[in-house]
Amino acid sequence: MMSAAEDSYRKGTSLHEAGDFAGALAAFDVSLLTTPHVAAVHYGRGNALAMLRRLDEAVESYARCLAFEPGHAPALYNQATALAQLQRWQDALAALNCIVAKFPTMADAWNNRAGVLQALGRSEEALDNTMRVLQLRPSDPRALYNAGIMLLALKRFDEAEQILARALKIDPNHGDILGCLATAALRACNWETVERLLPRLFLAIQDGSATVPPLTLLALSDDPLLQRRCAELTTRRSLADTELGDAVIAPMAIRAYQHDKIRIGYLSSDFRDHPVAAQVVGLLERHDRARFEVIGLSTGRGDDSAMHRRIVKACDRFFNIGHIGSRDAAALIHKAEIDILVDLNGQTMGWRPAILKFRPAPVIATYLGYAGTTGAGFVDYIIGDAHVTPFELGPAITEKIVQLPGSFWPSDTVLPEPEGVSRAEVGLPADAFVFCCFNSNHKIRPQMFDVWARVLRSVPGSVLWLRDGMPAMNARFRNEAAARGIDAHRIHFAGRMESFARHLGRQAQADLFLDTHPYNAHATASDALWAGLPLLTLRGQSFVSRVSAGLLANAGLDELVASTAGEYENIALSLARDRSRLSDIRRRLASARGTLFDMDRLVGGIEAAYLEMQARARRGESPAAFQAGGE
Repeated sequence: MMSAAEDSYRKGTSLHEAGDFAGALAAFDVSLLTTPHVAAVHYGRGNALAMLRRLDEAVESYARCLAFEPGHAPALYNQATALAQLQRWQDALAALNCIVAKFPTMADAWNNRAGVLQALGRSEEALDNTMRVLQLRPSDPRALYNAGIMLLALKRFDEAEQILARALKIDPNHGDILGCLATAALRACNWETVERLLPRLFLAIQDGSATVPPLTLLALSDDPLLQRRCAELTTRRSLADTELGDAVIAPMAIRAYQHDKIRIGYLSSDFRDHPVAAQVVGLLERHDRARFEVIGLSTGRGDDSAMHRRIVKACDRFFNIGHIGSRDAAALIHKAEIDILVDLNGQTMGWRPAILKFRPAPVIATYLGYAGTTGAGFVDYIIGDAHVTPFELGPAITEKIVQLPGSFWPSDTVLPEPEGVSRAEVGLPADAFVFCCFNSNHKIRPQMFDVWARVLRSVPGSVLWLRDGMPAMNARFRNEAAARGIDAHRIHFAGRMESFARHLGRQAQADLFLDTHPYNAHATASDALWAGLPLLTLRGQSFVSRVSAGLLANAGLDELVASTAGEYENIALSLARDRSRLSDIRRRLASARGTLFDMDRLVGGIEAAYLEMQARARRGESPAAFQAGGE
């Protein structure tokens, strides 16, 4: 290195250490004017760019460093980190493959490779990589935490709980571990652990010291303000792990377009064999093509399922953008001149908030995938109805509320009819009153199970039919029943059926669906009502605890909606003791099917909402809450 260039390099290094990353970048650029072939300068420049969140440029600088010094381990590692922050997962994996091949004892590289594999949906391989980290650093709380996340993804809930408890013991102030431990215990239906963690968990959300998966909180709290706080923290954390960080981003789409047809872009990671796809496909198919163009934007993994093919066919244009970074995905959306971008994920697995933060469309709305606020200030609207999102819920929602007429809930227009199934086939007693709950078992909370146990005690010979879980989970439910004075043999479990039609058909063998609280049945409620099974729900304060109530109100069955746990218990008992009344409800439910599953009305309502959103955008108005018209 010539002396002037060396001085500039040293100055850049000092400025970087002092936190002046812009100054460091300028110094490295001066050094490169006379020493363009020195790997160390390109490496320092890459580090400065990375700290300035100019990650694409950082990746290029690291590549130049590696061109001159292929074995430069820190450049390889930092390049892989930048690629992961750009969500260029395949490129990040390729870089990490080089690192672990050359440096098999670099624990951080194995750890990051595990995270990338997890993002690619390769959870088994991700777990294997994390175990390599733990071989090198057995007490590394971050590696233990990552192993817990991967075990959760693999539905090995008890193992996840054990390893996360170990991580929290090592690092008790790690808020992410606390949230994931609560998630693992919840999913394992280990109520003792969950209840012990709750006070600490709620306090940590309030003071911002923990990020908790919002889906976990929905099952634990009916407090909509706490749900908002949780969502905001998680969104902020999600963005911090990307190229955006806390940066203020200039919107890509500044003003509304003037297209003859409104271009609706549906963004989802779940355009596959998934409940969201099953619910939304009928909407995509029935949009009025004279007024709307439908564009599918898939951020999920490849899928050749029949549902995926049907989704693609239902769209006028379809883009797979899961393999590209958020900036590039947003640029593609912007280039397509989408008028209204509709996020179908919300705070669920696979959500890409960084895409939305680039504001690639003049209007952004969230719908269906998550029953609550995204906590993202860059999402304009949340689409619900008067039941699930009353306007008084506004302070708990970062988006502006849009209420559809009737129900916000879409359904497949070609659902199969229930196929006949006998009680003997599914192992139920012939003459018993059968209470059932086919919700995911983690939604069952001990307070609601107390109510169910009292109902079972008051209805001799009745049984409770739950979704079949892991053996340990099933054993817990039977033990909890026994602790409440209920013979464990009165708890039955429903395994998987060979077809959806038979799953619907077996529901006719139950007498009453007992809904969970605060996380209601959603798709499960829709399925039960389609099958003709009456459902009893407890309406709460938040979006997630009001979905079943909205469905029942739309079917004219408000008498199945309770406002308190005591009222819920009394309704369950009265229906179990009055079979004629229950039969009458079944008849009314059957006759209300057309109203409850009226996709023409749903499509008309949501199109009216889109027209209003577009009109407001064209007038230059800020988003505001409104009730959509349309039939």
